[in-house]
Amino acid sequence: MPTKGKSFVPIIRERSNAEIRQSKKASIMSKTSTQQEQKLLAISIAVTVLTAIAGVVFGLMIQSRTVIFDAFYTLIDSVMTLVALGVSRLIARGDDRLFQYGYWHLEPLVALVNGLVLVTACVYAVLEGLNGILSGGRVVDFGPGAIFTGIGGVICLTMAAFIHIRSTNIQSELLRIDARAWLLGGVISLGVCISFITCNLLVEAEYAYLAPYVDPFVLMLLAGSLLPLPLQTVWRATREILLIAPPELDRTAREAARIVSERHGFAAFESHVMKAGRVNFIEIGLVAPSGEMTRSFAELDEIRQEIADELGGAVPGHWLTVDFTADKRWI
Repeated sequence: MPTKGKSFVPIIRERSNAEIRQSKKASIMSKTSTQQEQKLLAISIAVTVLTAIAGVVFGLMIQSRTVIFDAFYTLIDSVMTLVALGVSRLIARGDDRLFQYGYWHLEPLVALVNGLVLVTACVYAVLEGLNGILSGGRVVDFGPGAIFTGIGGVICLTMAAFIHIRSTNIQSELLRIDARAWLLGGVISLGVCISFITCNLLVEAEYAYLAPYVDPFVLMLLAGSLLPLPLQTVWRATREILLIAPPELDRTAREAARIVSERHGFAAFESHVMKAGRVNFIEIGLVAPSGEMTRSFAELDEIRQEIADELGGAVPGHWLTVDFTADKRWI
């Protein structure tokens, strides 16, 4: 280990990392918020399974591929929510000897799988709708279908609002994805309801020959319009998995390091950031001026606290490491 002046620098760095990691790990997520997250996910799973089963049965009864797709979409969501619940419980366990940074990295993996599955479902629905149109459409009992999908849409939107409101103080990607899935399900159901009502009006207006094409057309239209949303989830999760630094977090960390570095006369600074699920990993290195004498640990802790304050305080969701050295190559 290189030294300049006295050999205190490597020791300071080692102690600083150990102390800050221990304090930040304890504050990343409170036990109460984790329990609330798991409770909301469990409620979501129960409601999702019930609505999915009802949708499949009713869709088969009225022979509507659109209703079946709506139920299938909901069923996919229930499976992914179940996976998310398992991940949430792993995260609540904290770090161990195998995963020493915890299980936060599983969040973007779940988001990626969820997004890919929904993308596949949407693409399949578009192709199914196109095939229905080319094959002459299908006759559907639109009256009961409008009632059922309307009720389903209200349930989905209510669940989306419920989860969003109850999870406002929880920085959970899992709940954010689940709330978005409920919102998408609600939009699909209400869209199908409107299309069924429109079809009834067409029949009454002597345009009955268009009725068989309504179901596949709406299926294709809705699935195609929803496709960009899971694609955004895939893109965001892929960025986290590839450890691409979030621009806003990077700017915030560099600005905090610059302010504190200039305030205390450090010769240089460097920052590194990454995001894994709901946790922001931030590492800041400060280079002491040439020939500077030893600073006390109390002074270094004060500097570290100033950096935390510049980042918004020691809030849950930040894993902060601050390095002090006299040799720039160590940062």
